[in-house]
Amino acid sequence: MAPRQTEWDFGLSRLTKFFFGPWSHERTVDETIADAALAYTDEPAGEAAFAILADAVRLERSSLSTEVITIVWTVASYGGYNLAYFGVDGRDWLRRVAAVCSEQARQADPAGASAVEPVTASEESVRAVVAAIAAAEPALAAKAETFFGHEPGEVIRALELVAAQVDPDLGFRLLLRVLGACRVPISDAQYAQYEALGEMFGYGRFHVLDVEHLTRW
Repeated sequence: MAPRQTEWDFGLSRLTKFFFGPWSHERTVDETIADAALAYTDEPAGEAAFAILADAVRLERSSLSTEVITIVWTVASYGGYNLAYFGVDGRDWLRRVAAVCSEQARQADPAGASAVEPVTASEESVRAVVAAIAAAEPALAAKAETFFGHEPGEVIRALELVAAQVDPDLGFRLLLRVLGACRVPISDAQYAQYEALGEMFGYGRFHVLDVEHLTRW
């Protein structure tokens, strides 16, 4: 896979960083989404917006339960915008995200903004990501008994379902965000595995590096 045109995290996993707890309420929800959808200076216009839009649409249209969507969002954003607390349905949230990002993506590419298709992933990539997610469960469980009311096992199962039923790329990116947000220690061997997966998915040079510090915890 060719390297992406960003050196950093992207898509829905990038959006969770903008709502990372404690989220600043100085910006409205829509303003925060729009901020995340702005491209870095070295990225093509509209790319960041479309990446978030594509993740949100695929997840919203998937067969996954709304509870799974709520779990992965809440934990990856470390409760910064806790959907259950605000009484927001997980699928309604994804529709709101998509609405904001589609407008920005449409300004850059009117045709491309509507071209979100399901991901066709190889069985090999799915197995590799699901294995990486499963291997993180002991460290996640050692970190805390629950994460915003969700047990570590629930979090792992939710990530596995995203990887297996929606997109292994998205599942892996959300795994990295959960580990980083929850400050979960990882081994050197795990980090090497993440680097290999990042290379397989064509990530930029700073994407997986974002969790490298967890090997020293």
